[in-house]
Amino acid sequence: MSNTTQSNEMKVIREVDIQAENCYHDAVELGNHAAHVIGNRHRSQMTGLENVAESSFKTSDVFDYIKRQTARQSYWRQPSPEGKNSDVGFGERLKNYLEKELTEKRAIICDHLNIGNTTDEERQERRRIYLLLIRQFIRHMVIHYEYRVSTSQNSHHNKKRES
Repeated sequence: MSNTTQSNEMKVIREVDIQAENCYHDAVELGNHAAHVIGNRHRSQMTGLENVAESSFKTSDVFDYIKRQTARQSYWRQPSPEGKNSDVGFGERLKNYLEKELTEKRAIICDHLNIGNTTDEERQERRRIYLLLIRQFIRHMVIHYEYRVSTSQNSHHNKKRES
């Protein structure tokens, strides 16, 4: 890898990290939503989502997983009892966020890095950046989901011991 290629890649990583950090609060909210509706019994579904995001080379694989789970599992369609979007189910809310908010974040990154949308190479780089953003967001969301599920489970066990 040439120094220029390494330098460009570092710029992409830095910009993705900045935008992912800007989305952290939203990842926490969606992680809370997932913890509430999916709970501890179906952890494998969140692990599966993260695995698909991390291993796929296409954003469509991530969206297909979300759509499949939303169609198959009623709890993926449950709205959050708290916060904004309390009338939208978890799966739809996640899909909408990835499609809208992260597309906007990708546009910001591409503007900063002067990545156009005219050549095949530019479009391919835009898709790669979008996938990197999706991976970061899902990683943060799943970590918060795990944290929320484990802390609420611990507090539930502690309440039982106190009784």
